[in-house]
Amino acid sequence: MKKKITYYLIYTVIAIILIDCTKINYKYVNKTFIEINFNNLSISIFKNPYKYLESKYESYLVKNSKKHREYWNIENSEDRKSRKKKFILAKTKNFTKNISPNPVNFENWERSHGNNYSNRFSGLDLINKSNIESLEVAWIYHSNNNIGAGRDIQCNPIIVNGIIYSPVINGNIVAIDGYSGEEIWKSIPLNGDVARRGLVYWKGNDSTEPKIFFNDGPKLISLNAKDGKLNKKFGKNGKVRTGYSKITPIIYNNTLVVASWKKNIEVYDILTGKLKWKYFFGDKKNERNGGKKYNNHKGGNPWGGISADIERGILYITTGNASKYFDGSKRPGYNKNSSSLLAIDLEEKTELWSFQETIHDIWNSDLPGPPILSSLVKDGKKIDVVIAATKRGNTLVLDRVTGKNIFDMDYELAETSTVPGEKTSSHQLNLKLPEVFGKNIFNKSDVTDINENSRDYINSIINNSQFGFFKPVSLDKNTIMYNFHGGAEWMGASIDHDNQTMYVNNNNIAWNAKLVKKLNTNEYESNFSRLLDKEGYPGTKPPWGTITSMNLNTGKINWTIPFGYYPELKKENIITGTENFGGVTATKGELIFATGSLDSNIFAYDTVTGKQLWERKLPYIGSAPPSVYLAKNEQFIVVQSTGSYSLNQGYPDINKFGDAIVAFKLKNN
Repeated sequence: MKKKITYYLIYTVIAIILIDCTKINYKYVNKTFIEINFNNLSISIFKNPYKYLESKYESYLVKNSKKHREYWNIENSEDRKSRKKKFILAKTKNFTKNISPNPVNFENWERSHGNNYSNRFSGLDLINKSNIESLEVAWIYHSNNNIGAGRDIQCNPIIVNGIIYSPVINGNIVAIDGYSGEEIWKSIPLNGDVARRGLVYWKGNDSTEPKIFFNDGPKLISLNAKDGKLNKKFGKNGKVRTGYSKITPIIYNNTLVVASWKKNIEVYDILTGKLKWKYFFGDKKNERNGGKKYNNHKGGNPWGGISADIERGILYITTGNASKYFDGSKRPGYNKNSSSLLAIDLEEKTELWSFQETIHDIWNSDLPGPPILSSLVKDGKKIDVVIAATKRGNTLVLDRVTGKNIFDMDYELAETSTVPGEKTSSHQLNLKLPEVFGKNIFNKSDVTDINENSRDYINSIINNSQFGFFKPVSLDKNTIMYNFHGGAEWMGASIDHDNQTMYVNNNNIAWNAKLVKKLNTNEYESNFSRLLDKEGYPGTKPPWGTITSMNLNTGKINWTIPFGYYPELKKENIITGTENFGGVTATKGELIFATGSLDSNIFAYDTVTGKQLWERKLPYIGSAPPSVYLAKNEQFIVVQSTGSYSLNQGYPDINKFGDAIVAFKLKNN
């Protein structure tokens, strides 16, 4: 009897393990229906022993497998030097012609970043260079919640028929009268990630009234636009479980398209929330090195945003880097579709093309902002392109249908790593055109010059550090590098379709980076911090934050200006710019509205010259790009003012968190 019970228990445990590691790939169009993989284990009592056995298996291979042991050797740098130093990926000569007008935002702003093209540009010009000095605060809305510690709002509001819809601190969505600033309704509290990077308005149809859609972490949510109540006909009481997303959905042919952190395109019925299909766009490849296959492809998430060419049925996605920051030893190979811009055909349900900016990314060089769709003029013809402003200060300009590069792309030989097991890419992109809009390769001449003490202190750090073109992070020395938090960031850029001009905010902040080996393992921990002097200022020469105007037809920069200032340095006539996480929005009135700098201001600049024309202090640091709209035939600029989670990590004494939404309009005469 005891023997039978023992067998029964063994079989039961085996069955539970098999069930736990079995994944049902429901509604996928490019995965097998049933997937059995021990990496799917979720029950701790099984998952933890599996991790332990994996580490023991790794140790066994290192000791007993020559091939595997050789994988953990340091790559031969002399072999790398024998390769071609440079090559050029020639620009395409076959362009896709423009087939329809690019969307323009006028009185309404129906999707965060403006529309499905994410170009964040307003066609309104009632506020312009001739009257900008008359711009004043129209109203300030406070959500009157207890302000959550360390939270900000990174979603630029949407506005339809004069009504603003926006997330606020503590997980609510509110509707605000865009003219008076009076609250119309407030939703029930939702999750802390409610509409983190955006929301979208749907006008409804004959059978249903207008709705607001947004992601709330693991849920896709539908609210009635009229009263803010959950749409009970959608999913389970207005909510549908997804693979987790922070970014704005796309409305396409009566469906909602979501890009989730499971690296899925998930398509839901807009009325019922029923899942229609999924597409996995992550790296499916298991790379074998030595005696073992590795597939550590966590990360590569679409946290920057998605856009869509609705007429062609093409979805565009930007993705982040694969884990674990500076350690790629257990994810050998290119890590396809991480740090990439890719296109998915929504009708054929397949990947059209993919372009990877940083190959085998071990520098945290995500593509951070949403893809932007626009058109350029080449050979006298209007052509359709997709654009991405990146952390490395690059502007990727690709044919919208083929993914071919519109400008030549220069690649240069990159270094091998000194970290055991790390296999870097032989070449990396070193873009010449479009011109780089920020610093991306640190050198000694970059050391701060704001005063002698700061320079000497930073030099004492630099003299014991390494740096250079795609310098791999080391176990032995600090590595000084730009772009860990931009270059460009999650807010992307603003593009004027008519003038083919891009406006982008940028960070020129250097970082200290290092790897530390975990005891008795082949695991590495990524350490990083801003390179700051003893007074808390960035350790490089200003400007530390900039705004750039670029001619996208030629790839040439029109102008670059410092963005923001430190009040104490400004008194000494030192305008440095500051690290910034708000964003810019340009308008037909030849104005750029910009916020997110450490001075807590919102600024207006001349789009033609870059000259500052206006500034006003906000209650807290601006935390998202401004939105632009009409209410009662008057033009308004509205901006989130909640402080900045990202800036708080480096400047906690300057940043304060709050709960304000601030609107501006022209003074009534």
